[in-house]
Amino acid sequence: MIDRRSFVGASAAGMFASSLPGMAFASARPVQSGTGSGDAALAALLQRHSEAYLVRSPEEATANDFDTGTHAALRRLLDDRSMAARATDRTAIKAALAQLATIDRATLSPRSALDYDVASFVYRTLDDLLGRYGYVDGNLRPSPYVVSQMNGAYYWLADFIGSRHPIDDRADAEAWLARLAALAPALDQETDRIRHDAGIGVVPPNFVITKTIAQIKALRDGAPLQSALIAPALTRIAAKGLGDYASRADAVFRSRIVPALSRQIAALEAVLPKAVDIAGVWRLPDGDDYYAAACRANTTAEISPADLHETGLAQCKALIAEIDASLARQGMTTGSVGARIATLNADPRFRVSDDDAGRAKLLAIADASLKTVIARLPRAFGNVSVDPIVVRRIPPAIESGAPGAFYSEGAKGEPGVFSLNLKTPAEHSTWRLPTLAHHEGVPGHHFQYSVLAHSLAMPQFRKMVRFSAYTEGWALYAQQVADELGIFEDDPFGRIGYLQSELFRAARIVVDTGIHYKRWTKDQAVAWMVDNAGEQPLATEREVTRYCVYPGQACSFKVGANRIVAARESARAAMGARFDIRGFHDLVLQSGPVPLAVLEKSVADWAAGLAA
Repeated sequence: MIDRRSFVGASAAGMFASSLPGMAFASARPVQSGTGSGDAALAALLQRHSEAYLVRSPEEATANDFDTGTHAALRRLLDDRSMAARATDRTAIKAALAQLATIDRATLSPRSALDYDVASFVYRTLDDLLGRYGYVDGNLRPSPYVVSQMNGAYYWLADFIGSRHPIDDRADAEAWLARLAALAPALDQETDRIRHDAGIGVVPPNFVITKTIAQIKALRDGAPLQSALIAPALTRIAAKGLGDYASRADAVFRSRIVPALSRQIAALEAVLPKAVDIAGVWRLPDGDDYYAAACRANTTAEISPADLHETGLAQCKALIAEIDASLARQGMTTGSVGARIATLNADPRFRVSDDDAGRAKLLAIADASLKTVIARLPRAFGNVSVDPIVVRRIPPAIESGAPGAFYSEGAKGEPGVFSLNLKTPAEHSTWRLPTLAHHEGVPGHHFQYSVLAHSLAMPQFRKMVRFSAYTEGWALYAQQVADELGIFEDDPFGRIGYLQSELFRAARIVVDTGIHYKRWTKDQAVAWMVDNAGEQPLATEREVTRYCVYPGQACSFKVGANRIVAARESARAAMGARFDIRGFHDLVLQSGPVPLAVLEKSVADWAAGLAA
């Protein structure tokens, strides 16, 4: 999964919107049908929205190299997470929709029509989600809980401030210190929202609150100069010879951030007595409708929770049959597929030592897997741009609530990062690890972002929007591409790992809808995943807790991958001998993140020779 979300923790409420008078929504003149191309008017409108959004989001401004020149002051700031900002954003996104409606889509070229359709989906989805409680990030992933074990300023901003804040000169170092101090009011804004949401009946499950409190305490009580929030920045400052900032950073942390973290802990402890152990959002105000909206936003498709559940079950059944046959070919015929996968997990051949040596071995295997697949990319891609990537451990302070792995873009000039959760090295059986590297790294998320970064024709608006069904769907599809490139020709257990990863994503649909639609308990969900997908209990408990706070997001992976495969095979059937897998892949990647229906139309137009 992508943990960059490059919208690193603030509300996505103001995406491409702003309350700045005279800037954010300067009127666009209506373009009438038949009067010529509307491309220029649409491009100007979306550029104004994009720049206004970057002013509204200093964090996103940094991610997009916008915090320079006349906008350099943004580098000292963090996003506004207050209730007041959210209310302003609700008004602003309605204005964005109204302005988009002044553009006549019939006057647009195919490429601009794609941009229009993407903007329309983003604005309509935000208009819906902003009318609800909780949080929504830049991938249009809603969460009913502003702060959780996987959400909140304490969670997202440590890596952003410590590792992704640019540091090239003394002004950058001073801006970093100012940004560090700005973490305190960001925390307090979210603490206010915890209290507000509790007042309307939106309280996380008790097991989520308990885990979240533990993680915030770990940040508060840990050695600040060794934390992900401060240590990497100090290292970069020292490397540039910009002076000693350690004592000043330590003072900011102890005098400002620690009290704010304590206030947030106190707010969570105050709502804990109201919390229950029910995992699903169905128990919240209008919970069933909230979940349906979350599924729409995450999958970018009109698929009901009931249909999603049945789809997940059917795909699990098919994958279990294929894995059963693969295991049998390796002499493993006794017991259920889940039980045999559990046997593989415990097999000494595929385990590393539970220490730093074992962690180092896992990192080395992942790195080697990336190098192997990169060498084969020209067989399946015309554009083989791969920016530098490193494999590292997830910061220990947050790994208890973090997923098994994630990808994040590096700061400007820095490599992308494939992060592994190495709290318990034994959770990563080596027969699974290559596929994980293909998903998070190449040809998955990192390759996806590398190609997009080198697509210079992409307008700013399109470079910033993200959709889980596209980004996560591509990364899951990329695992299939790795298999098709012959990565597992001499590695039968590695290919079982690929199939099991596919099963895991199909099982996610079952479990996510089970929790939020079928009203399963958390324990039921964990047991189903362990029994049917062969997942390890500890890792599964962490995964299922993630589904509890990001309803619907777990469905996006397999839905997106399925639709990409379907679009590919439809194009192959339409084009016959003209079909070129390299052209298909380049089209999908260079189109940038789009809703699934938009992607399908783009592929169909390409197959019919209609693409711009």
